Amino acid sequence: PKGKDFVDYDEDLQACDTVNTIADGYTDVELLKRYSTIGMGPSQGRHSALPAVSLAAGVLGRSLDDIGVTTARPPVGPITFAHLAGRQFEPVRRTAMHHRHLEKGATIMLAGSWLRPAFYGPEVDKENCIRDETIAVRNNVGMIDVSTLGGIEVRGPDAAEFMNRIYTFSYTKQPVGRGRYVLMTDETGAIVDDGIAARFHEHHFYVTATTGGVDAVYRHMLWHNTQWHLDVDITNVTAAYCGINITGPNARVVLAPLCDDVDLSAKAFPYMAATDGMVAGIPARILRVGFVGELGYELHAPSDHGEALWDALLEAGRDHDIRPFGVEAQRVLRLEKGHIIIGQDTDGLTHPFEAGMGWAIGKKKRDFIGKRAIEIRKNRGTTRQLVGFTLADTQRPPAEGHLVVRDTDIVGHVTSAAFSHALGKVIGLAYVAPDRHEPGTHLTIKGEGGRIIDAEVVALPFYDPENKRQEL
Repeated sequence: PKGKDFVDYDEDLQACDTVNTIADGYTDVELLKRYSTIGMGPSQGRHSALPAVSLAAGVLGRSLDDIGVTTARPPVGPITFAHLAGRQFEPVRRTAMHHRHLEKGATIMLAGSWLRPAFYGPEVDKENCIRDETIAVRNNVGMIDVSTLGGIEVRGPDAAEFMNRIYTFSYTKQPVGRGRYVLMTDETGAIVDDGIAARFHEHHFYVTATTGGVDAVYRHMLWHNTQWHLDVDITNVTAAYCGINITGPNARVVLAPLCDDVDLSAKAFPYMAATDGMVAGIPARILRVGFVGELGYELHAPSDHGEALWDALLEAGRDHDIRPFGVEAQRVLRLEKGHIIIGQDTDGLTHPFEAGMGWAIGKKKRDFIGKRAIEIRKNRGTTRQLVGFTLADTQRPPAEGHLVVRDTDIVGHVTSAAFSHALGKVIGLAYVAPDRHEPGTHLTIKGEGGRIIDAEVVALPFYDPENKRQEL
């Protein structure tokens, strides 16, 4: 018959290719396969192995049993169910205190690639657990595992200049022993990440980043310094350190007895102070910060000491009824304080002035990544504004993504919402049109199933607007 006689459709090989390979001396089926590439396409021989060896057997005058067949490989070969589950494609990470959380009965959630306590207690009692944890922090003292926060060391003679270029604030004159908020933007002026930069030496900054953003921040830093050639060493030390935040009105009372070489009084160690010291005999970096709006200290220690440090704090706080709290309570507490979560209250296009973060822009800085774009967008005016809102009653909070509407038009969307036990009402954050951002403005939110929710814009923060509690 006329036409082409294909043996392998994957590699476009014909019968003559098999005959020529045998004529060249490659009579063994494995050599035949490799020389001609029969069976080396996507089907891995499933379509072509038997026709090829049958043809070879005829040319050589041998039986099929005698000549054999090449080995089938995945996806033709057997695959275990474990491989199909894809566990290797999405690895999870555990903090040094993970087993302590399980012992306390924590319900675990996935945050980024980390397993974190959502709250301490059974799933069926979720709301009560979160309520009790938030009340403990506001009225007494709580502690949370923050080991998942990114930790990046920036060292070298050009460390301050590097920080000045990467972040929006100014860091050249930041005093040693002090922390400062950091906000990172990209070339378009969009918010990328935030955290705290603590200056431990003239040429040494310890920078924190968000749980889900640290890897991108680290790559961002490395890439830009390949362009700048500044004399700095940048190291991701996230896995090397554990982190615990102890916070609440009694945080100093619990922590002070464990710190023999650090004076934690308000005068000696004010808000945003940072130092190295010993906590319960464990070397640690002590940062006085307040993501939840209370007196708080963040302790970063070598991961090997994580469980020991956790146990020491629990023991020291036993007489004060210290209570571990999880991510869910932390999210409510930070919402009360009006603090945004990158990636939840921002998206890939959000610039600082839309999110109410204009205060984090260095007004006198010559340059930083995104500066020009931010100036242009500021001059053009914002098309949306992040605002705080409350509900008129204690009805079910709207969910993230629920729309803010005006008549038949969409004028915004909800980014965060929760019931605040400290305030006794539902509070939330939402993006709205610029003409809807003034306090007292009425908002209409369309909830699930078409439910209409009446809300009112209020000034931020919801809780302790004068910041008196975190600066005790």
